[in-house]
Amino acid sequence: MKKIQSNLHYFEISKNKQEKLLDDFYVFEEKHPELDKYIKNAKEIKNILITIRTLQDKKEKSAVIDKYFLELSKIISKFSNCSEFACFVNACDNIIKGVKNEIVLLKKITEKYFSKRVLNEMVPQEWVQAILDTNSARKKGKCGEKKLIHILERHGFKEAFVWEDFFETDYCVVKFSKKFNLKNVRKNLGVKIKTKNQDKTLDLIIKARNKILLCEAKHLNTSGGDQDKQISELIEILGLNEKNGISYIAFLDGKYSNVLLGDSDAGEKIVTQRNEINKHLKNNPNNYWVNTAGLKQLISDLK
Repeated sequence: MKKIQSNLHYFEISKNKQEKLLDDFYVFEEKHPELDKYIKNAKEIKNILITIRTLQDKKEKSAVIDKYFLELSKIISKFSNCSEFACFVNACDNIIKGVKNEIVLLKKITEKYFSKRVLNEMVPQEWVQAILDTNSARKKGKCGEKKLIHILERHGFKEAFVWEDFFETDYCVVKFSKKFNLKNVRKNLGVKIKTKNQDKTLDLIIKARNKILLCEAKHLNTSGGDQDKQISELIEILGLNEKNGISYIAFLDGKYSNVLLGDSDAGEKIVTQRNEINKHLKNNPNNYWVNTAGLKQLISDLK
């Protein structure tokens, strides 16, 4: 193992080597593998809606029309989220899954759809894929973990899945999971993880021989309410202190990391965040705030 530098050393590396504007771990440029199923379902929904509208125009009996509403309910599935009708359901303060078995509500929203939107048979794959692209942010939940594990594996760390392997392996990484849950981690590692939310789990546990680091990872591209909450969570992690010498890593990548660690003039909020990070780094020398470059150097020095 190389000599570990001070946490301010890795913080300086993070400030001097900013994040890429495009990080492949968070890019989903390929077409959705199940695009055809989304298109097929969108067409089925449109066909039934057209049938219902036609029957209504012909003054068909309600019992006949109701059969098609039931048919509409049946074909609503996990592939319905990219139909125009599903988007309209969202505009009516509902979700397509929620109206599936609420026939009365389904009818009311359908009537609004007929009066407020254009109904045609076209289902271009481009706009179905566009909706899927818009929803791609939901895929990013575990991308940070995958990225960090990839970096660790390239430096010779193995991913472990049971406690026996974790204790028997000199260099390894594990994800918080059912086996590595908060209760077991506190018990087996003798840590408190004393956050405001006592049930909060972190992302990774890194072991380098007799050194253990608990890591929380965030990926942020913009500022705002939810993003400020996530920064606050990272800063809280940075302020934790364990008597047995176990360290904490607050990892942040994405464009917001560049803003937060940059030298440019910033608003009061960012200045406050910067001051909090610097204060905790000085008060907790075992803890680290890093971006991708800072983490890579830290992991390299752990070997």
